[in-house]
Amino acid sequence: MLQDLDSLAARIGQVVQSMRLLQAERDTLRARLKNLEQERNELRDELARRDADQRSATERLEQHQAEVDAIRTQSDAAQAELRVAAERYQAEYESVRHELQASRADASRLRAAAGTAKERIDAILMRLPGAAQEQN
Repeated sequence: MLQDLDSLAARIGQVVQSMRLLQAERDTLRARLKNLEQERNELRDELARRDADQRSATERLEQHQAEVDAIRTQSDAAQAELRVAAERYQAEYESVRHELQASRADASRLRAAAGTAKERIDAILMRLPGAAQEQN
């Protein structure tokens, strides 16, 4: 009977030791779980910060895109105005150039007519009495 009690005491000792090991393992697992939960919370906070940063960056990008679109619209309008003005000035230039050519042609004809008239006048003056004496 003592042997049975010794055997039972040894078994109880083993069970107690197993319980202590299990409790120590449980405590280790709890500490690890607590650390993992803490890390999860930190990662969740970091993710929330990054999401907020991303939303902020997206909003800024959308604002900048709206500004770029407005500037592009203004630029397109200004380019259209410049094209119209350039076409108008080109047409005016061509008109003035044609007028200048016509004026030059008129001036050339007038010079030729003046030359012809001078020659006629000189010829008439040469035929007048006393004109030959003045030349000598």
